[in-house]
Amino acid sequence: MRKEVKILGIFLVFLIALTPMTNASISTVKEIKTQNLEQTNQLQSSETTPLLCQIGKQRITKEMPIETIKSIIALGESEKNAFLTIYNKYSTKEEVNNAFEEIQPFFSALVSNGLTDKSVDDLNTLFHNIREMIQKPKSNPFGPYTCGGWNGVPTPIFGNGACGIFGMDVPAIGFALGTHTILPTIGIDLLVTWAGDGETVTIGLTGITTSTGPEFGLTFGFIGILLATPIMITGFLFQVGFAGVYIGVGPAPF
Repeated sequence: MRKEVKILGIFLVFLIALTPMTNASISTVKEIKTQNLEQTNQLQSSETTPLLCQIGKQRITKEMPIETIKSIIALGESEKNAFLTIYNKYSTKEEVNNAFEEIQPFFSALVSNGLTDKSVDDLNTLFHNIREMIQKPKSNPFGPYTCGGWNGVPTPIFGNGACGIFGMDVPAIGFALGTHTILPTIGIDLLVTWAGDGETVTIGLTGITTSTGPEFGLTFGFIGILLATPIMITGFLFQVGFAGVYIGVGPAPF
């Protein structure tokens, strides 16, 4: 009996001694998991991808953090109404001036992130020129928007010409074909085509067209600001500027 008591006593002492070690091991595992999670978050926040920024004839490809790219695109998206006001030839001079004031942060973000050698003033001049290139519609285009529409009329297929275009698709897939395909730093896009889950609005010759994804878009003769992955458009697409011809296909509401 005494022998069994001794064995039980030894076991209890061993168990008591082992408890702090077990707690320490658990704490260590937790610390390791926390560190791994923090490292994963840091890697995700520092993950980069090549970004193509085309402004007029200038094209710059730069490796950038994905979060930075998203923030620039979100900034551009927030100024959609200002760009549409600039495109609308029925906007008053005061409205246009106010719209240009609103888009200054977006231009500044492009310059400060090294996506262009142009200055903010150069970008303002570019969009003043784009406004002059846009064909004035027969009537004021601002009116009811539809999921897929042409001057407020639901239709799955729509088009425009000599128009200002504002589009953001995330995700998107497509490609841009132009003289830059041969000379990477010179030229403007002859054709940009994409499919994605986003929004595209144009104002020009035929009035206003709206498309909220899923959508398919095609432009000929694009001049403006294009943010996308180089060579093949994958993941995201942001474009704002002038299109000689635009053709859109999207779902019309029932």
